[in-house]
Amino acid sequence: MTVTLENLRADAQAREMLQRFDFVVEDADNEVWFDAAPLQPFQVIAQKGSGCVYALTGPEKRVLFVSSEGQAGIVAASLRECLELIVAYPYWQDIVRSAGGDLKKMRKIFREDCEDLEEEALDNDPEIDDYRPLLRQKFGLSEPADPAKQLHHAITVLGANVLVRAPDGHPSEPLFR
Repeated sequence: MTVTLENLRADAQAREMLQRFDFVVEDADNEVWFDAAPLQPFQVIAQKGSGCVYALTGPEKRVLFVSSEGQAGIVAASLRECLELIVAYPYWQDIVRSAGGDLKKMRKIFREDCEDLEEEALDNDPEIDDYRPLLRQKFGLSEPADPAKQLHHAITVLGANVLVRAPDGHPSEPLFR
């Protein structure tokens, strides 16, 4: 199945499985709590339980992530790439936060320190392990070959000029602090 927002919205089973990865597909383009005007075209894809938003933005349909803590940035070049990241590493945001923007640190965490994060994710929701192969098969997803490089490139290069503003005009912080 092709990975499109329309396909995700129409597939109740996939939506249910993705919720386990804290990726709740939105039924429609809901209003957001930040200024998305400079990012047109703009479509909300999903939200996390904490209120964070994933959205397709621009003519390239890159994936923007806006955290509830006021950080924002491009996290994937496409919806497919985003799903590959989330399914493989539902704790990707913790890795980004821990590495502080350093690619070498990100690679080290992905290579050596994911075990604890993975264990915690499975403790919180053991079905993640069952749903990974099903989602990969359904959408033809693969595991990112170099997730650190891919994520770092999305944030620092693809999202270099992306700026999101709160309703009061305050600019977002970058995903790397």
